[in-house]
Amino acid sequence: MTKTTMLLEEDILKELKHYQKFQEHYKEGKRGSDLPKLPPNKDNQKNRTYMLYGLIIHPFLFISVNISKLLRIHKFVAFFSKVGIVTDKLSYEPVSCGYNQAYTNLGLALLSENDIEGDKHCLDASWRVHPCPHSTSFGLDRRLVSKLRLYPEAEKTVEKYIKMGKQFVYWPEGWAYKILGHNKSLDSDA
Repeated sequence: MTKTTMLLEEDILKELKHYQKFQEHYKEGKRGSDLPKLPPNKDNQKNRTYMLYGLIIHPFLFISVNISKLLRIHKFVAFFSKVGIVTDKLSYEPVSCGYNQAYTNLGLALLSENDIEGDKHCLDASWRVHPCPHSTSFGLDRRLVSKLRLYPEAEKTVEKYIKMGKQFVYWPEGWAYKILGHNKSLDSDA
């Protein structure tokens, strides 16, 4: 499993408060300098040259993961996802929605091998991201949590992901409903 420094829940929640304040002002019709500043992504590279490498590597990884998924070659999906996680620091927005996607894809590949412990790690790591316009508009990726919720040994990890996932969007019940459907046992706020 790839070692990463994970963001803490309290730091993510602080950043999310800034995004929510920004969204509230935007909905009120404020624009430009009337909008509050969003917090900077502390994981951004100081040297923008590294981002050029990311612009070359990440489209290749995106295509490779998706072709591997299409062909159902789960070992390749896992490999390319791990490379995406390791090279995420080269992204324009590191430890953000792309990171969430990479861990989700890795977890789904591990699930095909019945590696529930690996899946739990991937699900836990995948919500520990900086908020970005994508994740605060559409929410965190629901594919892995939707499948992992069927495994009793992953219940606590699933509950934590859903709790945090609801924090990312302004439509938390709708976001969770697409995961849970009519399962009321997890539908309440934890």
